[in-house]
Amino acid sequence: MSIAQQLIDMGFPAEKAEAAAGNGRNLDQALDWIEKDGAGVPMEDQTAPTEMAATGEASTGGSADVPMAANSFKCDDCGKLLANEDAVMFHASKTKHENFSESSEQIKPLTPEEKAVQMQLIRDKIKIHMEKKSKQEAEEAREKERKRREDGKAMVAHKEAVRDREIREAAQQRRREKTEDEIARQRVLEQIKADKEARKAKASGVPVPEQKAPPTAAPVVVAPPKDYSQTTLQFRLIDGQTVRQQFQANEPLAMVRAWIETNHANGVPFSLMTPFPRKVFTEDDMGTPLKSLNLVPSANIVLNRLV
Repeated sequence: MSIAQQLIDMGFPAEKAEAAAGNGRNLDQALDWIEKDGAGVPMEDQTAPTEMAATGEASTGGSADVPMAANSFKCDDCGKLLANEDAVMFHASKTKHENFSESSEQIKPLTPEEKAVQMQLIRDKIKIHMEKKSKQEAEEAREKERKRREDGKAMVAHKEAVRDREIREAAQQRRREKTEDEIARQRVLEQIKADKEARKAKASGVPVPEQKAPPTAAPVVVAPPKDYSQTTLQFRLIDGQTVRQQFQANEPLAMVRAWIETNHANGVPFSLMTPFPRKVFTEDDMGTPLKSLNLVPSANIVLNRLV
């Protein structure tokens, strides 16, 4: 806050505050400038010159017919004597009084001790004002820091919740795929066993009994596939490290390759493949969406160094 603004906050008129703060004065110098012989803002009880009154009496010989010059101004609302027009304006701005008149009464000048007391009161007011402002700024800073920490905790909690949900969904998908693969494998083994027994019976000349169709298992009710909008891909890099990243399900494979080249390839040429089911992606696959490549809602991708 500027020196002039501090003086204005203490109740000094803006014009006088700007004058006191001029020439690069600090707060103490501005207050001293105000204090010296009416050079700054005049105090309300400052003495006004009386030469005009004395001259008027000498020229008229004490005649009562000639009006005497005003030695001061009087507030008709509270009866306070004011030294000059600046003091009148200052008093009006501070008290909101509106009725003033000229007065022939003289104001007793302040002694140096009284001036010192008055300036000390002003400095005390400024000190209280600055302490209050400093306390308010410190409180605002603490509130801002508290809000920043709360926002940070909320963001971390949100990210953890999203990550946990994605892990659960990926685990459920893997369990479903594992169950389906196990059922298909069991059917293949049963068919191989039946074919082996049939060939053995035919070689021995024993009539092969008509095979009955295996009992049809009760249909398994499978929930309709979920339309995922994102996928979580785990990459095994050339150096053996693993990283995870999310992509939109409709993004082409080229976006995945560009992300790896930007963040993890270090200029080494590579190819992409999935270990199970094994598939090596070619240039023809780069424009295909991840959803169409069965990389949703999650998948493992291995980077192979190209020679």
